[in-house]
Amino acid sequence: MVSVIFLLKTIMTPVILIDGKKQSKASVFNRNTQFGDGLFETCLVENKKLLFWSNHLERMRLGCDRLNISMIDETLWLSDIRKAFSLMKIDNCIVKLVLSRGESLRGYSYKDNIRPIRITIVSELKKNNQDKAFSLEFCNSGYNSNPKLAGIKHCNRLEQVIARAGIKVDDGIMLDEKENVISVTQGNIFCVQGNRLITPNLDKCGIEGTRRAVILKIAADLGFDISIKNLSVKELLRSDEVFISNSIQGVGPVNRIEDFVYSKHKITEIISETLKEKSAEDNSFIWL
Repeated sequence: MVSVIFLLKTIMTPVILIDGKKQSKASVFNRNTQFGDGLFETCLVENKKLLFWSNHLERMRLGCDRLNISMIDETLWLSDIRKAFSLMKIDNCIVKLVLSRGESLRGYSYKDNIRPIRITIVSELKKNNQDKAFSLEFCNSGYNSNPKLAGIKHCNRLEQVIARAGIKVDDGIMLDEKENVISVTQGNIFCVQGNRLITPNLDKCGIEGTRRAVILKIAADLGFDISIKNLSVKELLRSDEVFISNSIQGVGPVNRIEDFVYSKHKITEIISETLKEKSAEDNSFIWL
């Protein structure tokens, strides 16, 4: 029995590649370690299919353009992912890609010819939280506006770390400095009011999730009015339905925000099921 348990633990240990080689130790001079100077993507693999790959790749390209980081060729990323996936030996998993600007000594400046470093992590996908309803509360800390960083998934996520501290429910709602709703700490947030789907404007802060654009298209195709706007706390709380999304969870219905209860999930369930169908039909998926 002990040997079986040990084998299972060994199989489920994450596989880590750095620049295509199996290893888990990065240099202390890595700028990601020193400054959070990099980007990352968290992707879902279901039944050996890497889902919505083009969405993740496009967001990383946008991040590279914004931060002036050299973009890694797609073929290298896919080669690393396939190698790590084959070592993991499971059909459903999470793939995390981390792109560091590279290595440098002390100081924020860097040379134009700095060589980027890529990290690929493949880990077990646990479906314990699939299809659950979420309870939210408001975070004590939120976002500060910075249009240069808005939308992209950079590695300096101290805002989420601070916001997440002390949260006693499933997740927390982050606001900007004007107390507009931006997101939850681990995903985007949406609300339904009649025939209108509302999600916060993210042109000054927040992350544009890879599933966010897909959900907005789904809602438009279903005939809903789409509103991307500054969303106040008061407007959020008076909604008929609220749900959150990220690349791993998909769509998660919200049943409570502090003392406000949401018992309706009809539209959320329709969007969730349609997203699952879109995932199965996704033309950008990659076979692993």
